Amino acid sequence: MNSQEPTPAAWTEQDVQDYLNRPLLDQGRPVPGTAGMTLAQIEDDILRGGRFRVFMWNFSIIVMSFQRGSSVRYYRSGESCGLAAWGYTLLSMLIGPWGLPWGIFFTIHTMYRNCLGGKDVTAELLNSLLGPQRAQSVMSKAQKPQLDIVLWLLRIVILSLPVALALWVSQAGSHR
Repeated sequence: MNSQEPTPAAWTEQDVQDYLNRPLLDQGRPVPGTAGMTLAQIEDDILRGGRFRVFMWNFSIIVMSFQRGSSVRYYRSGESCGLAAWGYTLLSMLIGPWGLPWGIFFTIHTMYRNCLGGKDVTAELLNSLLGPQRAQSVMSKAQKPQLDIVLWLLRIVILSLPVALALWVSQAGSHR
């Protein structure tokens, strides 16, 4: 991310403020979701429920299966991460379960993780950016993210798939 090291104890208060007034950059570009925000604004938004997240996806090629994570993206407080969860989950359901033997297991794991809102990497990222003490302080005061109706819809759909499959199989069996 930023090339500057986490805030050492030798920095003055002005050095810390200068550091916090920088944008969060990855290879010279803002981290997705943080455009126009400084580290201080991101820290403040995290206190209100903003989170850095990674979503899982997987794919299979006959006897090989691979599970990957998306790039890190910031979801501001009040912003839904559900559409990203839907996209990565549907992609994995289409191209994931076909590998033997791990494809189906990776796909189920991917669906589970994405239904929970992906992997929250906020604490790890803050730890590397702000140092362990400040990161722990921010995370201990941070609100939990708000309820995401799009994620709940994904959970309902995923949980209803086995029921729909069982009904379909029982209907197909009764027509014989």
